[in-house]
Amino acid sequence: VDTCVETLCKYLENIVTQPEEEKFQKIRMSNRVFTERVQPIEGSMELLLAAGFEQKKVRNADGVEEDFLVFQKDNVPSVESLVTLIDALRTAEPIQLELDRNLQVLLPSQAANKVQLPPSFYALSPEEIKREQQLRQEAIEKSQMLRTKAMREKDEIREMRKYKFAIIRVRFPDGILLQGTFSVYERYNDIHEFVQENLEHDLPFVLSMPTGHKVTLEEDANKTLIDLRLVPATILTFAWHSSVAEQIHNSPNKDVFLKPEVMVLVQEV
Repeated sequence: VDTCVETLCKYLENIVTQPEEEKFQKIRMSNRVFTERVQPIEGSMELLLAAGFEQKKVRNADGVEEDFLVFQKDNVPSVESLVTLIDALRTAEPIQLELDRNLQVLLPSQAANKVQLPPSFYALSPEEIKREQQLRQEAIEKSQMLRTKAMREKDEIREMRKYKFAIIRVRFPDGILLQGTFSVYERYNDIHEFVQENLEHDLPFVLSMPTGHKVTLEEDANKTLIDLRLVPATILTFAWHSSVAEQIHNSPNKDVFLKPEVMVLVQEV
């Protein structure tokens, strides 16, 4: 949060001190500083909009349209009024919020159940139809462009950043699934701790992605769910770490994974 506040203040101070400098009046939304320091923080976009910025499509040097936040002087009483916002940012006290994990324990049959939605759910308004047509046109234009791997990954991450939360399910060898809700900006370490605190045995384990790649604390602890491509939902496969495999195999409770108080959450369907 502190880094976000300082970055926001820097954006505004640049405009206050050099109001005629055009480069300070635009923020590329794909810029690394913006995506890592500002965008993940709740309320940052609202503050920039209140400070006179507007989200617009702007063509970059390569002729490709990108999302920018562009400062509009007419949106604020005066450039000097931004000083008040800067002071408010630096003196405000952050409020720490805790995301409800909405913990669920699912049987395989429950996990496979499909939610039945009424026909009205699929009814689109004229505005939504127009937006869908626009998105399809953009997709066609992109598919016709010669795009590098970096460009494709950039688009993929941009799409994932549209989500605020991710549903993570962990499948155990007995078929039971442990489900939790996470912010897309939380890190793998948070998933690991979530699983650890619900296990009957406090022993090391590994989680594998659908691709088979094993996620480890050593390499991935500080990677966000977006970094790991776990958004908007995924299923990770649980396995005991090889260092305790023999110990688990010889245990009379080798088929027990979750705590009894967690297993009572299983609901028959």
